Formats: sequence, structure tokens, C-alpha cells
Amino acid sequence: MTHELRFLERVRQSVASLPHAPLSLVGLYAERETPREQYAFTLREPFPLVEAQLHRLGFVRNLVSSLKYRDYETPPETTVASWAWYPEGALASDDQLHLALYVGPDRSTTDVYAHWEPSWIRHPVRHYRATEVDAQRGIERVRSLFEEAGIEYAVVPADERIGGDETAGAEPPTR
Repeated sequence: MTHELRFLERVRQSVASLPHAPLSLVGLYAERETPREQYAFTLREPFPLVEAQLHRLGFVRNLVSSLKYRDYETPPETTVASWAWYPEGALASDDQLHLALYVGPDRSTTDVYAHWEPSWIRHPVRHYRATEVDAQRGIERVRSLFEEAGIEYAVVPADERIGGDETAGAEPPTR
């Protein structure tokens, strides 16, 4: 299922920047920076394997999400995928856990960023305003979901996570 939607993910990445400039003229957006404080953990697996785990945990690919990027990486780096988890199912949940996935420096790891926010399905205006985004709650929830599933992750300092090739061999602590 996840591999079937990768094409649509690439389309989303390609077209998201097109409406961003005109939308920004009126205070709207199609792209957003992922803040450092939303970093949840790093998985020692390439993103296709991470996506399969997310699917098994009940996450769904979020193709309507704005394109996220890490501007503190040079050059700016965009997400490889956006995923959402709805505690009571997509149509019944008032909130959602939103994940942004970034490829690690050697492509064998995946950085996961998370935040909790109003569901774009049930509360599209509140969601789009992005004033109720809770990074800490999102990080706690995704870590809890992964721990309950027995999936190991590592919390890697930013300078090692996005520092380039000189830190690619560092072994972060595992949880």
C-alpha cells in the first residue's frame, strides 16, 4: 500500500511550491519549515521500511499536507513523506498526530519529526491556522506508539543528525 502512493507523494512534492508564492501574498502557505523542536527520533532504517512500519501502526500517508522542509540543513531539505495517525479513526478524531520523515545523511536512517494538531478533516480552518500545534505532545505520542510496538529508535543530537558525513558513523543511544 505504501509503495503505491509514493508516486502521489512525489507529485505533491513537485507541485507544492507552485501555489506557495501566490498564497503567501495573502498570508496563506503551501510550504512550511519543520521546527527543530519537533524532532522525535531517528530510526536505523531507510524510509521505505519506516513507511511500512507506520502503515502497520495505523498511520496513513498525508497527501494534502503542506510541504515541510528543514531550512537549517544546507541546502534546504524537504520531507520524503508526510504521515498522520488519528486516535479514533480519520473521520471521528478531533486531533491528529502528524509525522514528517527526512532521509538521514547516509540514506540508511530516517529522521522522524512529530507534532499534535487539530485534524485537517474535522477542523480544517483550525488545522490550517497552525496555532494549536503541540510538538511535545506529538513527540511523546509517537515515541509511546513505537515503544509499545517494540520498535527501537535513537534520539540523536542535531549536529550529529544533520552534520554531514563526518558524523555518519556515530552510534546514538537506542531506546
